[in-house]
Amino acid sequence: TSYSMRDTVGNYTTDLNGSTSSTAAGTTFTDADDIWGNGLVTSRASAGVDAHYGAEKTFDYYKNIQGRNGIWNNGVGARSRVHYGTNYVNAFWDGTQMTYGDGTSNTHPLVELDVAGHEMSHGVTENTAALIYTGDAGGLNEATSDIFGTAVEFYANNAADTPDYLIGEEININGDGTPLRYMDKPSKDGASKDCWSSTLGSLDPHYSSGPLNHWFYLASEGSGAKVINGVSYNSPTCNASTVTGIGRAAAEKIWYRTLSTYLTSNSNYAAARTGAVKAAKDLYGVGSVQCAGIVASFAAISAPVGTETCGTTPPPTGNLLLNPGFESGVVNWTGSAGAITTNTGRPAHTGSWKMWLGGNGVTTTENESQSVTIPSAAAAPALSYWIRTDTSESGTTAYDTMKVQVISGATTTTLVTYSNVGTNATYAQKSFSLAAYKGLTITVKFLMVEDSSLQTSFVVDDTAVTTG
Repeated sequence: TSYSMRDTVGNYTTDLNGSTSSTAAGTTFTDADDIWGNGLVTSRASAGVDAHYGAEKTFDYYKNIQGRNGIWNNGVGARSRVHYGTNYVNAFWDGTQMTYGDGTSNTHPLVELDVAGHEMSHGVTENTAALIYTGDAGGLNEATSDIFGTAVEFYANNAADTPDYLIGEEININGDGTPLRYMDKPSKDGASKDCWSSTLGSLDPHYSSGPLNHWFYLASEGSGAKVINGVSYNSPTCNASTVTGIGRAAAEKIWYRTLSTYLTSNSNYAAARTGAVKAAKDLYGVGSVQCAGIVASFAAISAPVGTETCGTTPPPTGNLLLNPGFESGVVNWTGSAGAITTNTGRPAHTGSWKMWLGGNGVTTTENESQSVTIPSAAAAPALSYWIRTDTSESGTTAYDTMKVQVISGATTTTLVTYSNVGTNATYAQKSFSLAAYKGLTITVKFLMVEDSSLQTSFVVDDTAVTTG
């Protein structure tokens, strides 16, 4: 048997064997026993494994978190080429593929996870806003890749590369153990800027990216000293303000919508601020804490005031979820295509739309999720929904499952697991306390896994997150 380093969506990885050709495909890695590399540079496959892992995690992040089906949004993966040139200390996306050098003395391949996420996100930028690589737009371009490279690292949550707000910390490109860039205080690298100014656009985009990187950290985590995943940060502000973060999950979604909906090729920092406020209002509401947090974090990097402001409508005290009964279709929810549906094969609890996970009778993984901020003053916050289940399975083995999960930072908690065992085709309301998440931005996720035969349907409707 021969195995190939290629996945089902078309991500595949090749060995250039020192070639510097821009067109050479390289030789696709193959293996007889499906055990790849040894984790050391003594095996050429080791770099291939890390590059391929980065490509898969980047694809999965965009699909599962942002609802984007790959770099081109067409469900097709990309080629990754490793062992480019000799002593080549770089990695790059060229519009069609990823290429990685082996670093100093060919002993430090630049295949770290956030590097892969960073470079492949240039492809996403190229296929959305198409930001140019000069002036403010160049800095926004580079920072976007740092933001989503970091997001991919947190999404993977791999103990071998602890998620952090440092860029390229594992490749040791400086030779002294320091990262390439710091998001909490970009100026720590000696060249990047913490704050926007009218001369920022004259810098190399890697350095003019600093203010937007700083914005993302502040929007996600807030200002001041703190320790996250064992890493110490101390993020200042440019206007002496104190910023409270809205949570990384919300900041990621807001910036992706900004990139994909509101930015154009020549956008500057003012346009970025305006677009992000619009995106926050789209996703979370005009009077949401997320919108206010976006304004505060852009002000904290001295970004020019744009044309958009948050509304004065107070944060909702009823249902905090948007489009909770799915009657607006897929709006405000992120997940699998077709899961939110008017298909009459299963009834909605109310209205015409519902979330129907499963029902396929083949190996399938589906999910839907939405981020929400739980007010710190909430009396008794809770998640509720109506659910009906039916199955063609029999027996007491849980072949098909659906988990209801809460994601907070890097921690995923499963509130309940439903399966083909003990189904109930009559809608019943379920409720779970969210008291542990007061003051936090969380993601509520419904995750279904179905095996290779005999369908089980998990149908959810009329969801709610209430404050009590």
